[in-house]
Amino acid sequence: MNDIMAMAKVGHTYGQVVDRMRALHQDLLQLKETIDGQSQFHGHPDQAFGHLSFAQHGEDMIFVNLFHLIGIAKPTWLDVGAHHPITISNTALLYQRGGRGVNVEANPNLIGNFNQLRPEDVNVNVGVAPKDKAGAKMTFYMIDKGSGRNTFDRKAAEEFVAQYPEFSIQETLDIDTVSIDDVVRQYCGGKYPDLLTMDVENLDYDILASADFSATRPKFICVEVVSSGGDTSSQMKELITSRGYFVAARTIGNCIFAQNGLQEKIL
Repeated sequence: MNDIMAMAKVGHTYGQVVDRMRALHQDLLQLKETIDGQSQFHGHPDQAFGHLSFAQHGEDMIFVNLFHLIGIAKPTWLDVGAHHPITISNTALLYQRGGRGVNVEANPNLIGNFNQLRPEDVNVNVGVAPKDKAGAKMTFYMIDKGSGRNTFDRKAAEEFVAQYPEFSIQETLDIDTVSIDDVVRQYCGGKYPDLLTMDVENLDYDILASADFSATRPKFICVEVVSSGGDTSSQMKELITSRGYFVAARTIGNCIFAQNGLQEKIL
């Protein structure tokens, strides 16, 4: 509009001004078509795994690529701290593509969503703790009924509400806990599935440090390394690479590790 006013001031003819206004109108129509087209985008045939990601940082797209490269179309998984069957889910895309797995969520308010939306998975309402603490009840600190910030780590909960004073610890629950090896024995047929993905708010390191990978182990491990407790990527890399893995990918919040021996297939 400014350029039209300028044209009028320097003596352009009425017809020239009208032509410019028509051109501007066409530009606006084209812009609208572009925006509408983007909002109605349903993917492209050349997108091998579709255009939808459910995970917070696209980890699920990395998983389907990695499993494709090693020849597994329908992987199995153990999702510890699964939270929700769709929203910010690392495994919803795998389920959509025909894979099946075990989802473990400590919050009793959330497990019903899994039973409803992921009925062909095994869905377990229990807390997972390091081996030296497993078997006892642990206090679960609830920011709200469904928050992903709910945690067994009191310090993490207190640090979160201190950083975000609009939140508070609404209630605490005493939750039964098991070790990750107990979950594998009871719900995974005694064998680690293809993928282990974990998000348990600052307990990931201790749980993985106590896991027994001597008989079986997952092909890939995805673990949170950036949380309210800070960046633990260096410690996590040292731990998991010492267990026979290498870093296959990194996202904003997670590291994805692959078994040694898979380098030639995925790199």
